Amino acid sequence: MYKSIFSLSELLQSGKKIAFIKGNRKVNSKNVRSKKTSFEKFKMNLIPLMYVSGEKAIADGCTLIDAKTEEEISPDKASEYIAIVDGQHRTTAAFESEMSSDNLFLFECYCDANTKELIASTNIDSNPWDGKDYAYSAVMFNPDSKLAQMTNEMSDAGYAVSTIGQILYFTGGKLGKKDLSGIIAGKEPKEGYDFERAEYFLEKARTKFKDEFIGKKYLISAVIDLSTKKGYEKVCDAIAKLSENQIKRINDASSDDKIGVIKTILKGFLGN
Repeated sequence: MYKSIFSLSELLQSGKKIAFIKGNRKVNSKNVRSKKTSFEKFKMNLIPLMYVSGEKAIADGCTLIDAKTEEEISPDKASEYIAIVDGQHRTTAAFESEMSSDNLFLFECYCDANTKELIASTNIDSNPWDGKDYAYSAVMFNPDSKLAQMTNEMSDAGYAVSTIGQILYFTGGKLGKKDLSGIIAGKEPKEGYDFERAEYFLEKARTKFKDEFIGKKYLISAVIDLSTKKGYEKVCDAIAKLSENQIKRINDASSDDKIGVIKTILKGFLGN
């Protein structure tokens, strides 16, 4: 839903400045370079940027950052800005390139939805974000959420979102991009997560393996399978008892065989 498409120069001439929304996707230099290459080829952005008024973004609970100075904008200055919902990389590329501001086009979204929901929905629909982007935004918009905090910390350590979900829920299918998108938009996460259990697993796993390995599906999948009968603490304690030779055997196993090898070795510590 939009009224018209404007060029950046028109908006700047009207006295508006450009803001990014704190918690939106981090600007990635590789993506910026890609956008600059596109600008050099077409001399314009092929897809208009989406923005909302600065006042709307603030009213919806967002924090604004000046797109050029990267300074936080006081809420009483929000009327001086438009806030980019979709197009931070294209905006940054335009600022860094020699492309005329006459050729960067934007439209204002008049949808009644909350700005946070717009950010979440826009990016899940077009799907340019990876799991790390969703984890980052989830904690930025929900800094007091322990689930968001743990998700972002594990994501920063290289854990796949699907693996993070297994660690937090001890089952699959509970935490993915759509779920993180919902958290960004202000929805409650699915029930069933257990921080104490997740922290216990991580504590024991990190005594023998690096995050690079734990962040994959193998170890947590084996632990989940064995925990149904033995309880998670005994299974996790078994990880801490692994010898160097056993760890080598796990690392040397093929991807298809790793979970089976881990389970076989851990069963030796658990008994019948």
